[in-house]
Amino acid sequence: MTEPALPAGSRSGAHQVLLLVYALFTLAAGARAIVQLTTKADEAPIAYSLSLLAAVTYALGWVAIRRASEGHTAFASRMLWIELAGVLTVGTLSLLVRDWFPDASVWSDYGIDYGFVPVVLPVAGLLWLRAQDPERKAGAATAFRVIAFAEALSWLGLLTGMFFKYVVDAGEQGVHVFGPVHGTVFLTYLVVTLITWRTQRWSLPVGLLALAASVPPFCTVVFEEWARRTGRLD
Repeated sequence: MTEPALPAGSRSGAHQVLLLVYALFTLAAGARAIVQLTTKADEAPIAYSLSLLAAVTYALGWVAIRRASEGHTAFASRMLWIELAGVLTVGTLSLLVRDWFPDASVWSDYGIDYGFVPVVLPVAGLLWLRAQDPERKAGAATAFRVIAFAEALSWLGLLTGMFFKYVVDAGEQGVHVFGPVHGTVFLTYLVVTLITWRTQRWSLPVGLLALAASVPPFCTVVFEEWARRTGRLD
């Protein structure tokens, strides 16, 4: 099936910036991983291998953005989600399993060594891609409903862990597990909210309210219900 061509505006501006950043991160992550694997691979083999995987992902991301600018969006859509999932997964593992990361990888702590650009970059790519194809609104709305519910569940897990730690004095294992889980879901919620804000064309107050709903416990499901009832989630 032929993919719809993107407008001419997608071939300049933001697309050129994305290509430049992906090229820079391909070189930076690749050079870092190769040097580490060839000089001290035994110190942190998992972290260094994940840095090499990040470099490969950025190279594929560059190809994906380039193809999307020419009207072939399917690969870019999949690749950007894979990249985002990789950053969130490795970032969470680096917090949960410290023994695997005696030295940091490119995606450790969600890319803190690079100013969190690694977690922002695929989001920027997805926002650019969605802006070129506004007919994807339904998918964004469904994703928002799912992640709003998941964010509330992660709050439930974190609060339960805090109850057992501070009230029952049963140890901090629950907080240790659900803290990073909640953090990951929280970041994912912010990403999906930004995409949904764009595709649903929310006003500034509605978009800011959606972001703020992630702070108090369980308010994401309240916002989702309100947005659905008022026609803000098509």
